[in-house]
Amino acid sequence: MRVSCQCNVVTSRQRASTIFKWFTLRRDGAVPGDLKRDYWPIIETMVEADIGSKTELALRFGVVGLGGIFMTWASARPEITLWLATFLLTNGYYSWRLSRIKAPVSWSTYAQLKLLFMISVTLYTSCAIYVFLLGTPAYVTLAMAALIAQALFNISRHRQSNTLVFYDTVVVALTGMFFGLSSIEKANGGFAEEMVIIIATVGVCSYYVIAQIRKIQIHDALRASRQEAVQTQKMRAVGQLTAGIAHEFNNLLTVIRGNIELAQLAQGTLDSQERLADAIAAADRADALTSQLLSLSRKAHLNAETVDLTKFWQRFGGTIQRIAPATMTVRIEADPVAKTLYCDPNQLEAALIKLIVNARHALGGQGNVWLGSRLATPDECSRFGLAPAGSYVVISVRDDGPGIPAENLPKVIEPFFTTRGVGQGTGLGLPMVKGFCEQSGGGFTINSTDQGTTVLMAIPINRPAPPKKDQQNKAP
Repeated sequence: MRVSCQCNVVTSRQRASTIFKWFTLRRDGAVPGDLKRDYWPIIETMVEADIGSKTELALRFGVVGLGGIFMTWASARPEITLWLATFLLTNGYYSWRLSRIKAPVSWSTYAQLKLLFMISVTLYTSCAIYVFLLGTPAYVTLAMAALIAQALFNISRHRQSNTLVFYDTVVVALTGMFFGLSSIEKANGGFAEEMVIIIATVGVCSYYVIAQIRKIQIHDALRASRQEAVQTQKMRAVGQLTAGIAHEFNNLLTVIRGNIELAQLAQGTLDSQERLADAIAAADRADALTSQLLSLSRKAHLNAETVDLTKFWQRFGGTIQRIAPATMTVRIEADPVAKTLYCDPNQLEAALIKLIVNARHALGGQGNVWLGSRLATPDECSRFGLAPAGSYVVISVRDDGPGIPAENLPKVIEPFFTTRGVGQGTGLGLPMVKGFCEQSGGGFTINSTDQGTTVLMAIPINRPAPPKKDQQNKAP
């Protein structure tokens, strides 16, 4: 291995492109580079919110259309009908596009739908303002009723797009403020009546904004809980299936290996002995695979013991030389304060080998990898869901590669997920490492940016207390 130096030159054009992506996508919870992301989950919430049932959609359009006709008849102002007709055409086209859209959804399609939505909201609200300014009690009441209907509609529906929610909320709140403050001119009760109008207007509009914010928080929490529940169920199913297959496969291997050993005891030619030795080696590799599968399902048999980290890193240095090419530099940064940990040393070594191989693949064989061990901080213990601080050692593996795309980061710990070609990866490496850490009584996290990827494994210093019965039931 040798030290290699790599410099990443970012041109002004690349930097401007990154800033543009950040500006256009940040409000919707996206990150730079998401132009190739599938926006169907966001569009799905827009379909549910803005279309609903066909009956509701027809009723909504019918009320607005009839209202425009009667207002034009009563006021002799044809611009009202023209205004509302433009709204109905725009909103109708928006609804038609939503009803026909299919996954996956590109960023350009999503941007077009956002623009149509904003135009529809602007047309509707501006028409309500125009009617309000006509000044007669009937028109003022109608304009306020239209605004209240829009506010109630927004509160009762949820769109995952933060941009649309922000725009709709601000437009309704500002229009409400305009209606209320414009009523001050018509007040006849002096200062006291004006203050009542101001307080009522500000209070109602503020409460509307707070209700919208609270609604977003509730929906985000529900969506996160639903995704977590689905992921838990999936991992439990995969774990049970994997454990069952691994146990059955292990039973078959026991029989196969036993018969091969009996055949070796019999006298045979040198060629037959070599073939039997190859068969034994293949059986050993299959046995190692079943152990890894059991680790994935948190049901592996771990030979845990107190591991001296100084001796472990010295021994592991030889392993690094066998798996790291000469163009890749691997450094070990061991904090002497972290002296020991309690786990299966063979499984720990296997986990580190998997992570180094992953880093080698991400770097393309050229780059830097840092291995380290130190005591876990209180913040890290909280992030791992572990307590108390000072009872765990963090084993870290960090590289300076291009990082994992944001859309793939939550998926890399899912079994059988891989971005490599057919035959180049099974998608079991990181899930097995995570299973080993959790079965050892610790935790696992992975973070990635465009500057590299960092994997943290929290391993207890001492023998962990046995899990409670309810926690055992939750394990997949």
